[in-house]
Amino acid sequence: MGGVLSPLVWQGSLLRGARLFHADGVVYCAAVKALAVEGEVGAVAERLAGPALVRLSSGLWRWRGGRSERRPDVLGIAVRFRASEEVTPVASEGDQDLIFLSARRFSLLPIALFTTKTRDFLANDYYAQLPFEVEGFGRAEFRLVPLRAETEEGNRLERLERAAASGVVLLRLEIRRGRTRGRWMAVGDIELYEPVDIDQNALRFDPFHTGRGIVPRGLLQATRLATYAASYLGRRLGARGRGRGASTRGARGGARRGGGR
Repeated sequence: MGGVLSPLVWQGSLLRGARLFHADGVVYCAAVKALAVEGEVGAVAERLAGPALVRLSSGLWRWRGGRSERRPDVLGIAVRFRASEEVTPVASEGDQDLIFLSARRFSLLPIALFTTKTRDFLANDYYAQLPFEVEGFGRAEFRLVPLRAETEEGNRLERLERAAASGVVLLRLEIRRGRTRGRWMAVGDIELYEPVDIDQNALRFDPFHTGRGIVPRGLLQATRLATYAASYLGRRLGARGRGRGASTRGARGGARRGGGR
């Protein structure tokens, strides 16, 4: 399935010069504080504690002021649990990526387009969608639950930035056993500090970055290997081509302006 989808994803990312989905986003430095201290969940929390990078994004629409926030959409949060505090788009050995959407299941994405509260990142719960095999825990599912904060007027980026500056942006990471639909258990809190300037086309979140022992499982998870790689290659080539085009236009414009003097 990944082999069928990847050419479409590659072409779409190439034409867009960005990710086909979740093209626009903002990246924050963050820190993960373990909440569970005992048992299997405590072991997971201990492995994930430390620095992190968090990207918050819209699913379908490019950001054009506040207009895209009024359209049906899903929101996404990607978390990289870092092995160091260095801010870099390149994943290191030992990093772990988890990717979440404002939809409980892939099958519910059409419904989530209309139920997601697109004007506020902190007004939705986010789910990792598909199962993982977690070292020392077994088959598991993950979700993020923002601890709700009173936000002022403004677009979602402004609300998020004000909340982070006030120290009130906490995303609670929870886990439950796969296939059982059991209760959700708190793993840790992810606190967002400040936005960072980073090359987002080079920033490649991939659930197969499994440095903390959280490994994707299942057929749908396997399709991500090819499609995520295709998205990365397509957007890098597309962005590079646009950069060359802009440079050429600028040089021609400069020549015309120089000739007029």
